[in-house]
Amino acid sequence: MRVLITVYPAVAHLYPVVPYAWALQTAGHEVRVASHAGFADTIASTGLVPVALGDAGSPEPRLREDARQPPAPEQVNAYVRAMGLSPEEAEHWIAFYQWNLNPASDYVRADLPDAPELVEFARAWRPDLVLWDLVFPAGAVAARAAGAAHGRLLGSNLDYFAYSQERLAAHRQAVRAAGLAEDPLGDLVRPLADRYGVTVDDELLLGQFTVDPLPKGLSLPTATVKVPVRKVPYTGASAFPRWLHSRPQGRPRIALSLGESTRRYVAGDWGRTPKLLAALADLDVEVVATLSPLQLAAVDTLPDNVRAIEWVPLTQLLPTCDALVHHGGMGTFSSAVAAGIPQLVCDTDDSLLFRPATAAPAEADSGTYRAGREFGVRDEEVTEEAAGWLHPEKNLLATPCASYVTEQGAGVRLDHQKQSVEEIREQIRRVLTEPAFREGASALRDTWQAMPSPNEIVPTLESLAARRS
Repeated sequence: MRVLITVYPAVAHLYPVVPYAWALQTAGHEVRVASHAGFADTIASTGLVPVALGDAGSPEPRLREDARQPPAPEQVNAYVRAMGLSPEEAEHWIAFYQWNLNPASDYVRADLPDAPELVEFARAWRPDLVLWDLVFPAGAVAARAAGAAHGRLLGSNLDYFAYSQERLAAHRQAVRAAGLAEDPLGDLVRPLADRYGVTVDDELLLGQFTVDPLPKGLSLPTATVKVPVRKVPYTGASAFPRWLHSRPQGRPRIALSLGESTRRYVAGDWGRTPKLLAALADLDVEVVATLSPLQLAAVDTLPDNVRAIEWVPLTQLLPTCDALVHHGGMGTFSSAVAAGIPQLVCDTDDSLLFRPATAAPAEADSGTYRAGREFGVRDEEVTEEAAGWLHPEKNLLATPCASYVTEQGAGVRLDHQKQSVEEIREQIRRVLTEPAFREGASALRDTWQAMPSPNEIVPTLESLAARRS
């Protein structure tokens, strides 16, 4: 069969789906991966065939003056009050409404070439199955327009979309009475759907099924049809460095990885990196810190036991390590699970709510989100208006990830806001010396291995596609 996959143009969205695409290809199916034209070479580097959408030389939709910006906190909280959400439910709503709807809006626009070109390609190529990135809902419109079966790919995200859509449906009258939009996701998709005569309904917005790589206990409860799959870590191909051919002798090795957001577009890191390195400095360990210059900007002197390297695939590094300190991203978490090592997850009690910065961009630089940094745009090219959002001092998935790791006995939570250097150092020492953490990490790896592999779900995808033909 023919399979069309759509991904948001970022490696954090592409890499999680590469194992599924290759599983389908090695089973004999034709696979094409559609995304913005400027991302085509990155797709091709994984051995997959890209479908280039739009103009590679045009600005990313997120950098356009008319790009959707995060709604104000007052609007976010108006929904929370109208639906009577608990604090935990409110955090899931914030992740959907203030974080994820922004990228979802970028490549579903009927007034830009990318989404219409996707629909026209699907009509011409006639895929049997469309698998679409959670924040690339144009894939669902293309599937409907071409008569294909379609399902969502969670990738490295929790299913905030289905979770929030179900709560909106349950509280529709209260939301309407509060004068709020009843279906923000449907409102985003509708102009493109109307252009091609496609009906906006729950199946269009949430897929006929969802490929879900999250272990039980980490997924959000939703009524969607799920295809469970083991999340096989993929971090790109690069030469295997000689110093990683074997584990170090004489002392433990700890990996430190703090993710893409602070690597690319959140400057300052809130003082977290210097504090973590200070805690690691006095331990008899070898530290491999995969940090960029932006992440190291606030570090005056690198400790003698720290090797800073901007990039090395975690799939190569972690099998040689005894523990991982990380930011709570799902891809990094999954790599540690596959390696069977304990995790120390950086998390805070902050709400996920973005808040407007009150200082000028230069003064509020530490922890200030600047749209465009993720695409390599220089700060002088970023408008002052686009720089006005203070990023919460944690990753989007830090709290669910930290909670799951600690509940499974596979690690601990680190809070750079509340814990001193000495307290963080003691937590690291505990993880390295107490056998229970290694046992918890091993059990978590067994749970992961018990999930179906990408190869094993191919017959299920074939059946779902055939059922809809």
